[in-house]
Amino acid sequence: MKSKLKSWRDFHHRINLVYHGIIAVSLIPFALVFLDIDSSEDAVSQLEGQTEIIVIIILLVTVATSCYRVWKNVKVQYAAIDSNLDIKKRLVPYFNIQIKRYMQLELGAIVSLVGLWLTTNYVFAVAYLLVLVQFSLLRPSQDKVIRDLQLDKADREKLRADEL
Repeated sequence: MKSKLKSWRDFHHRINLVYHGIIAVSLIPFALVFLDIDSSEDAVSQLEGQTEIIVIIILLVTVATSCYRVWKNVKVQYAAIDSNLDIKKRLVPYFNIQIKRYMQLELGAIVSLVGLWLTTNYVFAVAYLLVLVQFSLLRPSQDKVIRDLQLDKADREKLRADEL
């Protein structure tokens, strides 16, 4: 993201566009797969026996690891953003950190989607819903940016007044 931010609204629009776009990448295919499996009385796993169990375990561990990595060291990443910079310049690395977090969660969502498609096991539907809950915790908002970057009073007022 270039640092040509004009206002908080501009930043918020950009990050929201990416946030919702990333969620939509897996949400639409997930809905189609889920509805196909749910409406079909003869939906069966594409895997058999021990192979299915091993694949389920590997995919669930992958989803859990992906979700864990979203929360690991995030405070260190935020602290690495120089607090002496202007608020506008701090939003650029913040944007990049958030996009990486969204992509990491999207990996978990896609793995859940593949798991549901391969095994028709509803545990992957639950895993996908848990990923969506985490997405909701990362929803971009002004208050979240203020908390994450630990902005001082002057910067908070600038952000709220839309004066970047």
